[in-house]
Amino acid sequence: MILKRLSKWWKGPTGFGTAGIRRQRISGQLIVVGGPPWSLAQRGVELDEVGINIAAFSVRYYLAVNEKLPSNVGIPRARALANDFSRDITLRGETLGSGSGVMAFTIGTACALANDINTFGTGAGIVLLDEVTESQERAGWRSIDMRLSSDPQLIAI
Repeated sequence: MILKRLSKWWKGPTGFGTAGIRRQRISGQLIVVGGPPWSLAQRGVELDEVGINIAAFSVRYYLAVNEKLPSNVGIPRARALANDFSRDITLRGETLGSGSGVMAFTIGTACALANDINTFGTGAGIVLLDEVTESQERAGWRSIDMRLSSDPQLIAI
């Protein structure tokens, strides 16, 4: 009898239509606020980039040389690795005009970015522009997708 009453009083979460804390429990909308490590978390892009309203910024760190050296029977015995990371940098955002910041980057010149590109490795090597896609939409903002790269041994043009 008591169990039946309790089950009517507390029906477990059944979907997004339930009220209060039950809906938040299902959809993951609760955020714990407190000291470290939560106070050290970052939401959004750390810094604005001049020339665009930055929407996304990502850096892929990888070893340009990463080869397995096989033994006489083909089983890897050692590896040849680059001693620092190369980087592929991608950024996306709405343009704020032309001629300043990332909108002024050109082919074959060193590019400077406001956001971190040396979280892993030494950060050595100049950053070069590889490609840019500019998009315009009828009901949207003019935006760009930009791809840059950097190799640790390339320190001068």
